[in-house]
Amino acid sequence: MKMKLMMTVTLSVLLLSACSSFRETGISEDGEIRQIMTEHSEEIELPADPKRVALFRGIDAGNAELLDGNLAGVNEIARRSEYAKAFLDEDITYLEHGDLDALKALDPDLIITYTPDEHLFEYQEIAPTVQVNYSTSAFSPFKERLYLSHLFTLGVILNKQEEAEKLGDEWLEASTRLQRQAGDIVSGQTAMVLSKEDDGYYLYDEYTSFGTEAVYDVLKFGIDESLAAELEEKGAGHRTLEGLQGIESDYVFVNVREDEGDGVRQSVSEALGVPPDNVILLDYGSFRLNDLISVEKQTKEIIERIK
Repeated sequence: MKMKLMMTVTLSVLLLSACSSFRETGISEDGEIRQIMTEHSEEIELPADPKRVALFRGIDAGNAELLDGNLAGVNEIARRSEYAKAFLDEDITYLEHGDLDALKALDPDLIITYTPDEHLFEYQEIAPTVQVNYSTSAFSPFKERLYLSHLFTLGVILNKQEEAEKLGDEWLEASTRLQRQAGDIVSGQTAMVLSKEDDGYYLYDEYTSFGTEAVYDVLKFGIDESLAAELEEKGAGHRTLEGLQGIESDYVFVNVREDEGDGVRQSVSEALGVPPDNVILLDYGSFRLNDLISVEKQTKEIIERIK
């Protein structure tokens, strides 16, 4: 029997009802079930205090830890992050996308995934499932910072919205202090962020993980006009070093996997005309994530590397 909901819609929500965004729209009389509206204008009923949460989005693992979420399983990419290993329990289950048997074995009471996810309907047969776009939210107080908006969205889903907003506000103060630590080095400097791929390099725009939040948002490295023009014309994506020639940058940050670092610094330095000491190699697995824990640790590591 469908539980009767005591609606908590406010006038402001009514006025913004045409704007799809995460928000709570109701709660059961006993307080055990919440109803939320998603960015897809879909209302979902989910536990008010979920006990076994399964996360298929990499960014959610660290943010759930900050929000004291009760995790049963996380995306397997978190296994490759040295930062994530420090806070995830040893008995956490790492989920491969599409491994429905492993997911069922967890017996989750809430599943959070990205969109689109071709297994959505199969997830829904296991537990209430929330899909999240990689975009900001009209109701987020951190609209200009995508990674903080995702912390806020997770807070809404986990019934920890106030905690998420407080964490975001505290981070803005902490990030200002970190920025000042590197201010003498970073001031007026530009940067490019890449990942080494088998057949070239991947060029990143702002707020796309792999250290971009630490580089561009926290430390305030600039983007040269030549790089801005490249991103505007072609967008982020695969490049060769030859294709990147002519783009100016004072620093180049390159995400490399294990055993990939040999020769990368020299190749990038020679091709792009950047001093070898200004080509900074980053651990691909640890810099792939952009939860708040990872962004803070990435920022501190980069500060130490560029001193």
